[in-house]
Amino acid sequence: MSMSRRTLRLVQRALPQFRVCGDKLVLPPTKHILRGYKFERTPYKETFYLWRLVLPLYRFNSRLVLNYSERIPRGEYVRLSREAPDQTSVEVTRIILDDLPKLEPICEPRDFLECVGWMIGNDSPGFLFDLGVTYFLIGRVHGAVSVLGEIPAEIDKNISMYERGSEGFEHFSQMRRLAIQLAQDIRSNPAAASQTIRGWEQKNIVEFELADTLTEEAAK
Repeated sequence: MSMSRRTLRLVQRALPQFRVCGDKLVLPPTKHILRGYKFERTPYKETFYLWRLVLPLYRFNSRLVLNYSERIPRGEYVRLSREAPDQTSVEVTRIILDDLPKLEPICEPRDFLECVGWMIGNDSPGFLFDLGVTYFLIGRVHGAVSVLGEIPAEIDKNISMYERGSEGFEHFSQMRRLAIQLAQDIRSNPAAASQTIRGWEQKNIVEFELADTLTEEAAK
């Protein structure tokens, strides 16, 4: 077992409200947002970054992006010792406990919007997609359609950088198609839009191994 996973398991013993889900320490109950902590390796021996992990599950792909996450504490390195794992876990537990009040309130799409509000104005297609779906889920239908409508033009500015058939080209081509379709469904068939988004959530729950963290409502 890797040092990072071993440390997360030791931390979970000290903080039993969490669940270890793959390489993530996840805070239940999970509704629409993945909340937790995750290590990232660095080039240096026994040295990691620790991330406060925030990611909406209503995304069309299952990439564990860190766009909405933050390195803690203050972006500094965290040392994990193979020889003294208990001592390491005590320090990581302290860091997480200090940070937990920033993570706990982020449960619903409206909470996520408050978390990323400072990013509004960012024209990244991925952010616009997440923002558009968030708007729809909180009832801001006009805003959802408007933001999703910006995505094709933003993708067209950048897709030429990718070779046709490459992973990047296919990713943005798919995003373009889905943004157009989702905006159309929101206007004409909101139930279909909701079903599509729910399907994305269910897929990501499986991909991120979150079944044991769900609320009863989310598990249905």
